[in-house]
Amino acid sequence: MYISLRFCIFAAMKRKNNPNVNWLKRHIGLSLTLSLTLLLGCKDKISDSQIAAQVGNSVLLINEVKMQIPLGATGADSLAFAKEYIDEWVDQHLMYEQGLRNLQDIDQLNRRADEYRQTLITESYENELLKSRLSSEISDEECQTFYNQYSKLIRLDQPVIQGVFIKMSANSSKLSDVRRWMKELNDGKTDCIEEFDQYGLYRAADYDNFFDTWVGLYRLADKLPETIIDAASFLKCKTYEMKDNDDIYLFVIKDYRLMGEPAPYEFAKQDIYEILVAQRRKAVIKTLYNELREDGLKSGFVRIN
Repeated sequence: MYISLRFCIFAAMKRKNNPNVNWLKRHIGLSLTLSLTLLLGCKDKISDSQIAAQVGNSVLLINEVKMQIPLGATGADSLAFAKEYIDEWVDQHLMYEQGLRNLQDIDQLNRRADEYRQTLITESYENELLKSRLSSEISDEECQTFYNQYSKLIRLDQPVIQGVFIKMSANSSKLSDVRRWMKELNDGKTDCIEEFDQYGLYRAADYDNFFDTWVGLYRLADKLPETIIDAASFLKCKTYEMKDNDDIYLFVIKDYRLMGEPAPYEFAKQDIYEILVAQRRKAVIKTLYNELREDGLKSGFVRIN
């Protein structure tokens, strides 16, 4: 087996800065697809001076290796990068050739490779066609209609809540104001929310306003100094204060739904949107395949016995 290596051409390559040595492996991956694989009968079209390495019928050109040298490499670095790249290219191709000779199930591997290639091309072409065939975005009205039709089947896999949470110093002069805001929110008075936001966002140790947004209970639980053991019992109380060292945790729960109950529309909307997109995509693809089959049968390109 013939192997030729050429390194001297890279010694003259000089650029500014020294790159990270790991760049080469990260960005080129030493994939076989980066090499130029030629039949030996075509090799006479390429001069020997253009070849960096050859393993059997696989040829790596000097220009290919040049393209992998990172910008900013010095002459010495360029030489080191090139040598490492060529060495690993040779090793990989040697192992590949040995595999072709010695693997017992090489025909099965070839079939799998052909199937993967076919799948890759098919999916890529499907995506190209879908870009032009898929209609506009799913509307909120469509999502709402789907929710109304299947709301009894759209169940929560976790408790969800609406409310406001704040963590602040227990010695803060604003504690009395925060307690007052919490009481007002619990009483359904929301005029204080803007003032609450101003303090919470810029002065509190932690603040989370999900008063008009449904979120998973875990979002609140992760912030608390105590573990929530029973969600149903915990959520029956609408306001809480917890203390931990010098901090105090206060929160008010505006509304909640327990696991297994129908999901609120706002919480389920994103999932509904993705379901509708998948349905529309499936319908378009089915139409595309039907059109292709019909055209193929009419032209005689397809025959089904």
